[in-house]
Amino acid sequence: MHYLNELENKTIFLLREAYARFRNTALLGSIGKDSTAMLLIARKAFFNKIPFPVMHIDTGFKFREIYDFRDRYNKEWGLDPSRLTTTFYHT
Repeated sequence: MHYLNELENKTIFLLREAYARFRNTALLGSIGKDSTAMLLIARKAFFNKIPFPVMHIDTGFKFREIYDFRDRYNKEWGLDPSRLTTTFYHT
């Protein structure tokens, strides 16, 4: 088995185990490359229907295209993500 396939399979296993054991599971992300990859793997793990909330950490500093990307995939994949906004304070 190819190394990346093995890593993906382990990740799918861990996602399924976490969901089976902890009902307050959520996927938290920023719509960056890492959280988008996790979202794709979560869809694969649960046969295109993620059974737990997807939460977007919104810093307010993203390009318009990133929000368009998020909105497009939310609609296409039937996601209804929570949006967590952050406030940055300058000291």
